[in-house]
Amino acid sequence: MVDSRTVIDILREQSDADDTTLVPVRSLLEHAWQDLADALAVELGELSPTVAASLTRLQRIDQLLSDRLDAKTGVEARLADVVSRLEAAPCVTGELVTLAPQLICELGFDRAIISRIDERLWISECVYVADDPEWASEINRAGQENPQILGPQILETEIVRRREGLLVTDVQSDTRVNRPIADASGSRSYVAAPVVSEGRVVGLLHADKYRHSTDVGEEECQLLIGFAQSLRLALSRARMSEDIGALRSGLSGLADSVDATVSGAHTLCVRRSEPPVETAGTPTAAQRTPTSRGPSTRVADAGLTARESEVLALMAQGRTNAAIAHELVISEGTVKQHVKHVLRKLRAGNRSEATSMWFNEPGHD
Repeated sequence: MVDSRTVIDILREQSDADDTTLVPVRSLLEHAWQDLADALAVELGELSPTVAASLTRLQRIDQLLSDRLDAKTGVEARLADVVSRLEAAPCVTGELVTLAPQLICELGFDRAIISRIDERLWISECVYVADDPEWASEINRAGQENPQILGPQILETEIVRRREGLLVTDVQSDTRVNRPIADASGSRSYVAAPVVSEGRVVGLLHADKYRHSTDVGEEECQLLIGFAQSLRLALSRARMSEDIGALRSGLSGLADSVDATVSGAHTLCVRRSEPPVETAGTPTAAQRTPTSRGPSTRVADAGLTARESEVLALMAQGRTNAAIAHELVISEGTVKQHVKHVLRKLRAGNRSEATSMWFNEPGHD
C-alpha cells in the first residue's frame, strides 16, 4: 500500500516544477486512488453510494487533468520543433515570410496568414491553407487588393496599439473585422498576434481551425503569440544578415572605385612625366601660339631647343610658370629650368627682356 504522505510529499516537491515533471507522478496517483478506496472499504465496511460517487468524480477530474497535461506537453513539443526549424531557416526575409504560415499550421491550426503593417495600412503578404493552395491564393488576393486602414473600426488596431494578441469569436457577425478576408475565408473564429520589431508592430499573424469545426480559444492565442516572438527573432537575424551583406557589397564597390581612381591618377602622372612626342609636321607650342610676328633673328640664332622655344613663346603670351607647365604637361620645376636656360642663351636680364626679343622689338635685335 502506498503511504498517502509519500504522495503528498512528492506533489509538494513538484508544485514549483514544470508540468512535464509531473508525468512520473501519474502512476503513483493511480495507485493512491485504489489504496484510498481499499482503506475506506476497510474502515467503513462497504462503500456507500455517496462515497463511491465522490471517488468516481475525483478520478474523472484526475483523468481530465492528465489529458490536459498530455495535450499541453504535445503542444509544447510541437512549438519547440517549429521554433527549431524557424531558427534553422535561411536568414532571408522573403523566405521567412513564406515559411511562417506553414509552420503555424503545424502547431494545429488549419489556416494561417502573415501580413505587414505599412504606416497605417494592413496588407496581406502570404496565406497558407494545407492541401488547398488555390483557396490560400484567393484569401491572400482579398487581403492584398483591399488593404485595410487601421482605425477604431478595425479590431486589429488594438493589436498594433497594445502589442498584444487578439481572440475573435464571432467573425461573420463582427463588423470590425477585415471583411474582404472574412468573406473569402469564411472563418468563424480566429486568433491574431503582433510581430514586433524595434518597439513597433511591423506585421500580424492570424490563424484559425476552420476544418476542425471548432473555435479557437485563449490557449491557441497564447500559442500564436509564442510563435510570433520566435518569428521576431528570426526576422531580426535575417535583417541583420541582409544589412551586413549590403554593407559588404557597398564596401566592395567603394574599393573598386578607389582602385579605379588610383589607377587613373597613376596613368595621368605617367603621361605628365613623359615629354610629348613630336613628329614631322606636328606644330610646336611656339608654332601653335597665335602671334602676329615670329621670333627675331637673335632668338633664332640663340641655339634654343624646341622645348625652350615653346617656353619662350608662352612667356611672350604672358603665361606664368604654372600655366606653362599645364600647357606643356610638365612640372613647374622643369619650366623654371627652361626659363633659366632661355635667359642665359639670350643673355637677357629678366623675362620681359627675353620676351621682347621674341617679338623682334627694335633695340633688341
